[in-house]
Amino acid sequence: MLQAPKINAYANYILGLNISADDIILVYGNHSGIISERNSFKPETDQSFQSFLGLISQHSDTLLNIARAQHLPLPERVSVSIAGNYDTQSGILISSRDFPAWKSESLKSQLQLLFNLPVFIEKDATAGAQAESLFGAAQDLRDFVFIDLRQNLSMAFSAQGRIFSPSNPHAGAIGRIRRFQDMDTGNELPPTLNELCGSAGIVRQALITQASHWDPEVSIFQIINAAQNNDPYAIELLNKAGTHLGHHLAPYIHLLRPEAIILGFPGALAGDIFSEPVFKAAQDNTGLGLDEMPRVIPSALGNRLPELQALAPAIYAMRHQSEDNASKR
Repeated sequence: MLQAPKINAYANYILGLNISADDIILVYGNHSGIISERNSFKPETDQSFQSFLGLISQHSDTLLNIARAQHLPLPERVSVSIAGNYDTQSGILISSRDFPAWKSESLKSQLQLLFNLPVFIEKDATAGAQAESLFGAAQDLRDFVFIDLRQNLSMAFSAQGRIFSPSNPHAGAIGRIRRFQDMDTGNELPPTLNELCGSAGIVRQALITQASHWDPEVSIFQIINAAQNNDPYAIELLNKAGTHLGHHLAPYIHLLRPEAIILGFPGALAGDIFSEPVFKAAQDNTGLGLDEMPRVIPSALGNRLPELQALAPAIYAMRHQSEDNASKR
């Protein structure tokens, strides 16, 4: 593994990792969110944590060698967005529905050992909220909710201008909520929001309810692209997913009264096709008037969001450390 020299505490260059079952994304960027190089690979979700670390070492070496060939400096900190139940106090990944074989893994200490650098880690929704606060739709917002819409839905929120990173590692996993309407029907468990609104869940719904219309290898991105090209089957899928999500946001809206709810990747790529049914269902279920409702905003960062999620934990920590130090003077 390449070793970087120790440089000043306010370094510009970051190695970012976004770890989920959809993709493992590695980026080389700076504190301004400018990404110079990236690579990615599709993980085997049943692989061991140690096997995964070996792949991270291999792919990060490749990325950093490309950066060094361009006479770019080595990164001085590592930033990680992780899909799973991560304990920020202990640095341990308790578990991950994306990677079922990972149990009580010392994520932070293992990455520090691998890179010999300071490591900043947040759960995916928290990292998404940080990315939006730093570079996206939440730059001028103090109270907002962010929802990560990959395989396993998760939520984070900002109150009074500060994004919360709860001490309980299981907090924010809203994808495990089961559909309200079906709770009293028979003995079979109703579907979860992951199964109805997550990226893999929407694909599964397409293959179950519209099997003759889709290729068996269809992806969420193909469904979103089809909807943007006025495919009625794709529009129906995304409208239903948005409606299910919106219905279940009502308690959070009443509790937090956010200025906005920001929809993350990949659902945000569908724009109003997805966000409008989310808003309508949320309003119907809250009983609130238009003037009381939060805006529902698809992330404007688009395909850049997963990359910026990778960088956000380190950038957010650095910026707020600077602000906290300034306030004490």
